[in-house]
Amino acid sequence: MRSYTIDYSNWFEEGGFCQVYPIKEHSEWVFKEFRSKKTAQQSYKYHKLLASFDLAPKIFSKIIKLNFAEEQGLSITEPSDWGYIMERAYPTKHDNKTMQDIQYLVEDIEDKTGLKFWDCHWYNVGLVLRKQKKKLVCIDTGKESFNGISNAWGFAEPGPKCSYCEEYQCKCSEE
Repeated sequence: MRSYTIDYSNWFEEGGFCQVYPIKEHSEWVFKEFRSKKTAQQSYKYHKLLASFDLAPKIFSKIIKLNFAEEQGLSITEPSDWGYIMERAYPTKHDNKTMQDIQYLVEDIEDKTGLKFWDCHWYNVGLVLRKQKKKLVCIDTGKESFNGISNAWGFAEPGPKCSYCEEYQCKCSEE
């Protein structure tokens, strides 16, 4: 595999258990870095399964460490923590149409993989391009997203759709 480097001069995104960095000279790829090899392996396992059904971004590497690209005299000499290279996914809108799409994604994940995508809020999904169309995919593939007893809105079923009133992000739990 060719030697890729992390471009930390541009942007990066930070989640609860990982960071996502752009790959130098590959604007459509990112490196998803974790604090430990074990956490990276757990995420990779779920991600690979979801990607096999086109429910997560494509993966382009095994679990690896990458070096940071040298930028204008600044140099990080230590390599990254463990992670993998994947297709970049882009943020979604926060509206009812997106909530419906999240619900469909949640149902597709369960139908095709048997996994329940509990932590299915806007920041854990993203858009990729498939056949000139935007497709919603799961981008948080950590075990915390699939182990739960309530969804991101506090309901007893995964997805933004309340299983009691069938509304998206309803107020049932507040009463």
